[in-house]
Amino acid sequence: MKSLILVLFLTLLPESDSNSFISTIKPLSGEKWWGAVVNDGFRQPYGTIRQLDLSVDNMGGATAPFLVSSAGRYVWSDRPFTFSFDNDTLTIRSQVEEVKPVVAGTTLKEAYLDAASKHFPFVGGMPPREFFEKPQFNNWIEIFLRGTNQDVVDEYTDAIAANGFPCGVYMMDGGYLSHMGSMAFEPTLFPDPKRMFDKIHSHGWKAIIWMTYFVSPDSREYKKLRYHNHHTTLDHLVHRKDDNAAAVLRWWSGISAAYDLTKPEANDYYVNALKAFLERNHIDGLKFDAGDPHFFSESGDYRFHDPDAEPVDFSTAYARLAFEFPYNEFRSGFKCGGWPIVQRLHDKAHSWEALRQISPEIQVAGLMGSPYVVGDMIGGGLEVSFLPSNGEIDHKLFVRSCELQALMPMMQFSLAPWRVLTKEECDICRDMAQLHVHFAPYILELAEQASHTGEPIVRAMEYEFPGQGFNRQMQQFMLGSRYLVAPVVGPDDKVKVELPAGVWVDDLGRKIKGPAVLDLENVPLGRIPYYRKIK
Repeated sequence: MKSLILVLFLTLLPESDSNSFISTIKPLSGEKWWGAVVNDGFRQPYGTIRQLDLSVDNMGGATAPFLVSSAGRYVWSDRPFTFSFDNDTLTIRSQVEEVKPVVAGTTLKEAYLDAASKHFPFVGGMPPREFFEKPQFNNWIEIFLRGTNQDVVDEYTDAIAANGFPCGVYMMDGGYLSHMGSMAFEPTLFPDPKRMFDKIHSHGWKAIIWMTYFVSPDSREYKKLRYHNHHTTLDHLVHRKDDNAAAVLRWWSGISAAYDLTKPEANDYYVNALKAFLERNHIDGLKFDAGDPHFFSESGDYRFHDPDAEPVDFSTAYARLAFEFPYNEFRSGFKCGGWPIVQRLHDKAHSWEALRQISPEIQVAGLMGSPYVVGDMIGGGLEVSFLPSNGEIDHKLFVRSCELQALMPMMQFSLAPWRVLTKEECDICRDMAQLHVHFAPYILELAEQASHTGEPIVRAMEYEFPGQGFNRQMQQFMLGSRYLVAPVVGPDDKVKVELPAGVWVDDLGRKIKGPAVLDLENVPLGRIPYYRKIK
């Protein structure tokens, strides 16, 4: 015991220079760390990685100045820090404090729950039930391939119902605005948007729509929102660094100004404008895109209303809109653990490599306080993956992606299975959608539990079974404490299943005593192996 205490005291070796505090945290025996960057989950638990600066590096998703270990330790800071790993040794550089590890127990679960209770407490709020009860449909890939107009949207809506797929939330993705910031449909492409959303509602589905905070320069909205000394205008846009003119930022759709959401008056104005837009078009909520800090940091020429705000604080202010719009989806955010946010992973390519990133990243999201997570779109959400120049759609990959999401907290279709798959393959996808509906009562039970305790819905094996050899990255995961799920994520139809001690019953009804290692081969399309713990 004395030697263990000595090790704990000696694991922090602080240094400092004129601009920062540097902490070197050496690993305990067998210790591994998770956290900080959701979309870096495919490299976690960490071993050796380059330096990541949380003030600018979000890898297209949610981040937090938080790392948690399998040895019951965690590190937390209120401000972004830079970190790296070298052979399991963690180095943290902070501009504001010496970041010290907290000993909260001896396991990953104990450390996570202690950190959640102190730094990102869950207070009972969660996204609406419709996100969990049935699959979501997002029309992004279809409108990208077939055209962003009302006829294509209506055809997709009708086809979901005609092909017998359950749906809870329908998402209208981007490309419909007349220009950024207008909060108005392009009238020649969308002549009657209210009717379009009434059609969606007629099926009993909720409808949300893509939106972001950018404003096209020289537009009417820009002129109204920018600061100008000689006219009665609002001062609601992010400024340039050295004057009161609006900053101009580069992002994937062009060059735009941005609402300054660090300013309360600008935030309120934006919220009221969004609510008016939703009401007049009969829409239930919003898919909030962007929020990445690098849009500001790469420009350099920006200044927020709040003089102490950094780009990550803008990301936090943006994500706070979840409290105003319960039907939401976000991709990015900083230090938002415990919030009622539907968190999606960054756009995934249509590839086996991208498919293998989903389970580890969703496990990490749960360990960062974001349990209500969706693994992007089934088959991939990176639209260019589906251009004809990139080759044929991999049918097996699409179906395996569908199987994986069936036993996740949420599943989201985009590319229409009835349009690109064979009848038999489409039937499998429909069966997987129904499997998700079958598991929905348990998933909702876990979501409700998470809203009070912070317990992840999808859990890393090490979280549930500490000290049993699961202290590493694994594709298999626990759905709550009851089900072990072992998805097939390769073209060879194989999966290695590692069962902990106990008695398990698989999806085929066979009883198996653990611990056991099962090498499954020739797993047919339409089967996602899962195991219920009965003892």
